[in-house]
Amino acid sequence: MRVWEANVEDFFIVGTAGHIDHGKTTLVAALTGVDTDRMKEEKERGISIDLGFAPFRLPSGKRIGIVDVPGHERFIRNMLAGAGGMDVILLIVDAREGVMPQTREHLAILSLLSVTAGIVVFTKRDLVDEEWLELVKEETARELKGTFLEESPFLAVSAKTGDGIDALKQAIEEQLKRAHPKPRDGAFRMPLDQIFSVPGIGTVVTGTVWRGSVAVGDTLSVYPAGERVRVRSVEVHGQAAERAFAGQRTAVSLTGGKLELERGMTLAIHDGYETTRLLDVRIQMLKDSERSLEHRQRVRVYAGTAEILGRVLMLGVQNLQAGEEGLAQLLLEQDAVFEARDHFVLRSYSPMHTIGGGVIIDPHPPRLHRRHSELVRERLIRKEQGSPEERVLESLFQRPLVQGIDELSATLGLGKAEIEQAIDTLRGDGLLVTKTGFLLSRAYLLDCLTHAKRTLDTYFERNKYDVFAPKSLIFQMLRERGLDTRSAEDVFQLMCEQGAFTLLGERIRSDREVPLQPFEREIYDRILDTLHTSLFSPPAIQELEAREKNRDRVVKNMMHLLEQEGKISIISPDLVLSAEALREADRLARDLTVEHGSFTMAQFRDAIGSSRKFALAILEYFDRQKRTKRTGDVRTYL
Repeated sequence: MRVWEANVEDFFIVGTAGHIDHGKTTLVAALTGVDTDRMKEEKERGISIDLGFAPFRLPSGKRIGIVDVPGHERFIRNMLAGAGGMDVILLIVDAREGVMPQTREHLAILSLLSVTAGIVVFTKRDLVDEEWLELVKEETARELKGTFLEESPFLAVSAKTGDGIDALKQAIEEQLKRAHPKPRDGAFRMPLDQIFSVPGIGTVVTGTVWRGSVAVGDTLSVYPAGERVRVRSVEVHGQAAERAFAGQRTAVSLTGGKLELERGMTLAIHDGYETTRLLDVRIQMLKDSERSLEHRQRVRVYAGTAEILGRVLMLGVQNLQAGEEGLAQLLLEQDAVFEARDHFVLRSYSPMHTIGGGVIIDPHPPRLHRRHSELVRERLIRKEQGSPEERVLESLFQRPLVQGIDELSATLGLGKAEIEQAIDTLRGDGLLVTKTGFLLSRAYLLDCLTHAKRTLDTYFERNKYDVFAPKSLIFQMLRERGLDTRSAEDVFQLMCEQGAFTLLGERIRSDREVPLQPFEREIYDRILDTLHTSLFSPPAIQELEAREKNRDRVVKNMMHLLEQEGKISIISPDLVLSAEALREADRLARDLTVEHGSFTMAQFRDAIGSSRKFALAILEYFDRQKRTKRTGDVRTYL
């Protein structure tokens, strides 16, 4: 079998739009030789019900794909599933009837989806005279005034006689020069519009590749479930291919996974995307919308090939009227995957009418926003209109630890080259911290340092005699900021490298000076002097407390502080030694091991010149510290 090889100029999709029975499918057949009505019901009823697809070779020899959509109002959901991937639109108008209701709705939908190039095609040219055709063209021009098709070519054709078909092919090729090709780099994503089973091959899914590329052998995921699958084979325009690129109609056979696949799911790189139920968006209402859009109104959201129910959460206003636009959040009722700058269409829940649409600003907002916050509005506009550098920084502040460029590509809808350049610029400006395996905004790191200082200050206010704080405090703070365990560890290490604090085991050492009252300082000094002079014959802890006459709590606090400062060690409930005494005991135990190979408790007692009680307490402390190892009646210094 010949393997088809793509070239960059092939990556476009031409779509049809228009009212039912205006000749869309017949025109596609005249252009391509393919009847896209494949279902028995479509043949019997003589209307398109579902999406149809056909490969199309232009006069230059370039190969593209055509998507034919149903025109009946009842099948608008199917039309929407195909509209998202279109680059150039053929707006079909029956030369006998002119513009009809679905012509207007399809045009509105395509405007909301930001299609920018197209041709107005008047079909059934052979059934009308020249005078009538001119009247229909004039009426259509008035309808299209102010739309993206206002300056588009008007062509009259007859699929029956072939009149105008060659001119239409040439016009399509010209319009493709105005279209923006889908990005070939970045995280692969393909919304699924058809799923079927082929004997001997298995599950096959089709769609238009929206970003990146897919090759035989790739490991992908089917979202929203995230089920892992493997690519068994790839076809482009009905021919086997090693790889398919953004902008191509592609069929992919899959192995693995246990999902029941359906239209509306998305095939994408494994672990590159995260599902979401909350979106930051800008909504544009249709100029002729008969209804306003209210805060918390339930709507149908059409994005990619999916239809998802959700609610609109207005930001700054209570509603939007016809022709108005505004910022909002969409709270969806099921998981889905999106990129920034994806377009969507909104229809009322019931009865169903197209009321508006818009663009996704952020597919992963961290929370529900304060509805009337000017700061929220400013940040959304910055995300929406900002440069790649600004968008990368904003994303990293919001989702602080990104593991790779694919993840940023999937979130921001930017190509890898754009992101790599933005990262280089930000790193050069000192605004980005890069470590092996992740990226971090310096602003976020500084914010974490500020929160860590507040957390430690609060802890020491409540524990005024502590010099150390548990490491878990900072980890808890980082987790509360949305970081997982691995990310929290990475950020914590960066904070240590920034000199925020010193880590000793599981404790954080602060450089704070513990403020003491004059009477506390006196007791502090007396305890230290006593332990220095007594060396291996110190008073018991209870005796130290008794000497201070009803200030046993102050004694406990000062001993706790002295131990935290490393000046004393409490080695048993009764015994406390100065740091100097403990170091000397350690040296003596080591010397006994060097001289004798091991030593007894009696030998150690004699070496320190103290009682058996003190010697035993010190050795048991060393055992617990793993400084010594006891075997029977002898010990060895390790």
